[in-house]
Amino acid sequence: MDQGFIEGSRVRGQRGFTIIELMIVVVVLAVLAVVVIPQFFTQASKVKSKSEVAAVFAEISIKEEQYKVDNGVYSNIAECPTTTTTTGVSMSSCMSDADWVAVRMNPAMEILRCKYQVWADGGVAPAGFVFTAPATTSYYFAVATCDGDGDSSTNATFFMSSINSQIQAQNEGS
Repeated sequence: MDQGFIEGSRVRGQRGFTIIELMIVVVVLAVLAVVVIPQFFTQASKVKSKSEVAAVFAEISIKEEQYKVDNGVYSNIAECPTTTTTTGVSMSSCMSDADWVAVRMNPAMEILRCKYQVWADGGVAPAGFVFTAPATTSYYFAVATCDGDGDSSTNATFFMSSINSQIQAQNEGS
């Protein structure tokens, strides 16, 4: 007689998981997925915005300094693109703008998810950012607005100036 079977059932030492134990594991995994997945997408949007803004702000810094060497002043750069989008707008839409052409902007990315604007020697910095316009030195500051969550209600805003190139952020997790 086979030692592993007694009247068609397994011997006690070879037990598997019960259906209740499996259901508990499935419920725990479902709860974790509900909590973790939205956080993952929020972080992914945040990283996309920050990396794009860092690259475009670096390009703005270089081009503004070159423009000042050539023309003696910094340049205002009109807002482009005019809207924020999570899917992005082709960079070519900004490349036909006279301000972007004048400073020879050429960001490495093809798609912009944020909108950008630069004020030179004037303008008011958005509330909440640390910036004091110098009285005797020429300056510029750049602002990027990004809709990372796709709802258009609360946008992340980024700020950088020629006085302090460190990027400041507000509503970054939105």
